[in-house]
Formats: sequence, C-alpha cells, structure tokens
Amino acid sequence: MVRKKILVITDHMPWGHRSIARAIYGFLKTKEKEGEIVAEYAEVKAETGVGNDIYTFSYRYFPLSNRLTRWIPVVSKRARMLIENLSAVNMPELRRLVNRVKPDLIICCYWFHSHSLVKLKTEENMKFVLWSVVADPWTINPATFVNGADLNLVYDEVGVEMALKYGIEKDRVIKTGWWVRGEMYQFVDRKQARRKFGVYDNRPVVFVGGGSLGTNSLAQLLPVLMMVKRKCAFIFNTGTDRLLHSTIDEYVKLLRRIKLGEDLIVKNLGWIDNMAEVLAASDMVFGKAGPNFLFDVVASHRPMVAITHIGGQEDGNVEIIKEKGLGWVKERPGQAADFLLEYLSNPKYYEKLYRKNIYKEARSNQKTMEKVWKKIKEEMGLN
Repeated sequence: MVRKKILVITDHMPWGHRSIARAIYGFLKTKEKEGEIVAEYAEVKAETGVGNDIYTFSYRYFPLSNRLTRWIPVVSKRARMLIENLSAVNMPELRRLVNRVKPDLIICCYWFHSHSLVKLKTEENMKFVLWSVVADPWTINPATFVNGADLNLVYDEVGVEMALKYGIEKDRVIKTGWWVRGEMYQFVDRKQARRKFGVYDNRPVVFVGGGSLGTNSLAQLLPVLMMVKRKCAFIFNTGTDRLLHSTIDEYVKLLRRIKLGEDLIVKNLGWIDNMAEVLAASDMVFGKAGPNFLFDVVASHRPMVAITHIGGQEDGNVEIIKEKGLGWVKERPGQAADFLLEYLSNPKYYEKLYRKNIYKEARSNQKTMEKVWKKIKEEMGLN
C-alpha cells in the first residue's frame, strides 16, 4: 500500500503559527506507525517585505496599537490585490517544496502561505488537497480565511460563523478545538520540575510569560518584587527579546543588593523549549494573552492572568478568559501589580477559583487532534 504524504507548513518566525504546526505535525508522527501516512514538516520564510519587522516591533512595545489598523477593510478590492501580488512573490520557495515532497495533503498553519498555495493549485495545476488553519480563536482577520482552500480549520463555532460571513462555503470549514502540543497534556512531576528551578518547598511559584517574541509589558511587575513579604519564586520568560532579558537581569542584581534574606527566588529565562515543565513548576501564570500561550496554560491546568494583548488581533483571547472563566484580565496600569500582591496573600484561594472551568476547556482541546485525524482519514480514504 502506498502511504499518503501529509506536509505541515508554517512560517519561519517563532510565533504561534509555528507552535500550532508543531502540534499538528507531532501528532501525525504518532500516526505513522499505523502504516497509512508519512508526515513531513517545513518552515518557509514568508516574503512579506518589512511586514514581519513592523509586527514584531508593535508586538513588543505597542501591543494595543494594532487595534488602529485592525479593521482596515482587508476584503476591499485594493487589499485583495495587495495580497494577490504579495502571494505571487511568495510562491517560489513553496513551489520547490511541493515539487520535492509531492504531498497528497498540505496542512498550512500560516494564512499568507495558504494564499500562495491556492495560486499553485489553480494557476499551475498542482495536485494536492489544501487545509488552512485559522490561527486566532475569536478575533479573526478576514484575510486569514482562504476561499480557495479545501478546508479551513477553526477553533469553535465563532470561527465557523465568521467563515460563513466572509464567503467560505459551509462544507469548507470545520471546528476542531485548539491545536496544543501533545506534551502539554502529559504528566510532568511537579516536585521534580520545581526543584529544577531551585524550589524545594511549597512556596508559590509565579510564571511571567511574554510569548515567543517577548513583550515590554512584563517589566511592569518588576517593582512588585521589592514589596513581596513572603517566600515565593518568579520565573520570567522573555522569548527572543534580548533587551527585556537584560532589563530583568539588571533589576534582579539590584534586588539582590538591597534585599535581605533568601525569601525570593527569581529565574530569568529567554527562549523556552520546555514549556510543559516550566508550567508544571508554576502555580500562577501572568502574561500576554496570545492564543497558544493561553491554551498551553489551560492544558497544564493553570490559571492565567492576562496583563497585555495585541490590540485587535487578540481582543477575542481576552474575552475567552472572561467568558469561560479561565483566569483574570489585569491590563490597566497598576492592576497586574496589585493583583499579584493580592494573590500572594492567599495563593491557594486563587489557584482553585477557576479550576473546574480550566479542566473543562483542557479536556475539550485534548480531543482536537483526534477530530483532525478523523477528517484526514475521511479525506484520504484511510481505514
């Protein structure tokens, strides 16, 4: 029997699209042993000019500024022409990849690549099935729905309704849940994880995460460290932002010079490859409300405190936290710092407050990959 080839594609940047792609690819690799598929993975740099640089700058330093341009009519004729022209420039590397792999199914986790792949299918008559993953749960840019894709994968019914609104045919959209890496659901020994970060007692451990690119908003919690009156530990995650990492390092050095005792443990991490282990060591999570970070935290059964988000693009993530009761939103000046001190005064109370809601959402998303696999088997005619 000839195995069906499935190619999972994403952009080369270290943001949420890559996390989703690795989640789907990692799951498909576990299905190869059944003998019916071969899974391949590729990160292809998107040819978007300075677009990625502009996005990274606003992500780190002015996360709410994106709201100003969020709803410029991307479905207008001029915008469609721009996407059309850029997607043509973006085609060569994708063409080479498809010609080399010759996939039966492509699962594309970056919308811009999806538009280019549609052009390869329609203009160059390349033979493959294309599934496009919509990488935002509730606040979805219409451009990320791809009319020419055979299937658009969305988080829930909100995505389905928006897809229909923007012209996607009903049989070309499916809700699956969120695409979380399998290791996030695997049991990680909490005591062992905490010891790895120098925590050998039951003090609360606070994880402060800035996402893959980091965010300047993490710095607002630094002054609180001067005010902490109990034993606790902090783990900071600055992603690829070296300036933020250096800022936290300098603050910790200052803290050590003026603070007596050893009640406070501070670990300053840059890029994190072992997120499941870090979250297992933590009790409360503060950070930017990116969708992948949010659902990683949920999968680890931890509550989330959103201290910032990308305006427009991630508004829906904040609403998910509120409506589903997955944690708190503390974005206004001083709110996050005040809440941190409040949490440290009674950590067990806050850790348990939303536990049932978090477990429910985690169980729901844990079924996502099996839904994807069921659809793949239908599409590919597998047993």
